Amino acid sequence: MPLTDRFRGPLLRTAAFRMAMWQAGLFALMLTALLGVVWQKINHYAESELHDEVVGEVSNLRQAAASGTLPARLRRQLSGHVAASEYYLLTDARQQLIEGNLHYRPTAPGWQIVPLEGAIGADHSDADQVHLLVTHLADGHWLVVGRDNRSLIELGEVLSQSFIELGVLAIALVLLSGGLVGWRYFHCIDTLGARAERVLEGNHELPLIGSGRGDEIDRLATRLNQMLARTQVLMAGMQQVSNNIAHDLRTPLGTLRQRLEASLTRNETGDIPKSVVSQAIDDVDGIQATFSALLRIASVETKQRHSGFDLVDLSALFEHVAETYRPVAEDDGYPFSSDIAAGVQMHGDRSLLTQSLANLIENALHHTPKGTRIVLSLRQCAGGWLGSVTDHGQGIPAALHRHVLGRFVRLESSRSTPGNGLGLALVVAVADLHGIVLQLKDAVPGLRVELQYVERPPRGRSPPHDTPAIANKRASNT
Repeated sequence: MPLTDRFRGPLLRTAAFRMAMWQAGLFALMLTALLGVVWQKINHYAESELHDEVVGEVSNLRQAAASGTLPARLRRQLSGHVAASEYYLLTDARQQLIEGNLHYRPTAPGWQIVPLEGAIGADHSDADQVHLLVTHLADGHWLVVGRDNRSLIELGEVLSQSFIELGVLAIALVLLSGGLVGWRYFHCIDTLGARAERVLEGNHELPLIGSGRGDEIDRLATRLNQMLARTQVLMAGMQQVSNNIAHDLRTPLGTLRQRLEASLTRNETGDIPKSVVSQAIDDVDGIQATFSALLRIASVETKQRHSGFDLVDLSALFEHVAETYRPVAEDDGYPFSSDIAAGVQMHGDRSLLTQSLANLIENALHHTPKGTRIVLSLRQCAGGWLGSVTDHGQGIPAALHRHVLGRFVRLESSRSTPGNGLGLALVVAVADLHGIVLQLKDAVPGLRVELQYVERPPRGRSPPHDTPAIANKRASNT
């Protein structure tokens, strides 16, 4: 499925819109809780105001009771000046009515909240309760003053309606903003996906362009750039490998065919020299070694060797390689020396690290004239440790340093020297796997290959194991 098809679904199916829905739901819950608290506070304040009004009225009526004018005052108020929500009652000590508009009869002083219908007999209002303050006067009379809760109910209705409208508006705004954010992310991701698809089709539009604000879209674009750049390198490498295989294997295969044809011709006379068969076997071994090296590089480049990582004693590994190659180099006429710091460790694949170091030394032995001095060193540097293999031969021009790190690259066009041009390619792959900085420098004269190891785990020594190359060198030396 093309990448863009994955981004062309409806906006409602995008992760950004789902996130907006979750945010809207959480916002609705938070808003409901907030408005509930506000409603409780406002209702409590309104109820306190109602009680304060009743307390003030009782205080005035008590003063009237002290002056003996309470019944007359209540009579005047009840004659037509009492609001529909106001209630009064004055009884004697035996609960006999003196003045009032309540059926309720007090039994104890203090605040009482009773159903409005039971308090006044018939309920034709919007209220359902009445708040009564009962006072036992000094002369034994009972004074009751009350207010019903119709104002509280009306306030609750207004608040509920306002809160519902506010909540609907707020949630709609959240959904709208979430939809806009979702559309924005949808557009950015769709644009990145379309560009990535064009890159995979071979249009080479790297780097992908993000939002330009240093946000997560830019970070995603950066990671896609790295992934696609890596993909392009691998694709270019595959193309180069295909071309080089066709070029490099054509010669040994042609030579092998000629020898086999010669063997058939000589077979008719019954004379087949063993040297012909031996040379044919050597040609087949060379071809197999080339394919084995290619498979080994491919395994390293696809990061399949991380499972073999362990704590490696790098100092012991360098010492081991130096001890193996010193007698080989000196027997072939190459002075060999080493300068290796002790106690250096790192996490990695011991076999691959040993193989890459062996490849560097073998390159120096194969591509420099006899008498060339070779130095293997491991020393401390800024930020870690620096390993190097230095030869004082003819060196490599600085303009070709990056070129020789490719596969099947050999500087002499006749390709008469042994090898398949894959030694340094394996070193590059191992360095990339371990995060090692690989550099080629001029040794004036000669070439120095530097390997910068940046990791320094706790110390602890463990002996290195032989790789096939080391084992072969040790066997040939003995």
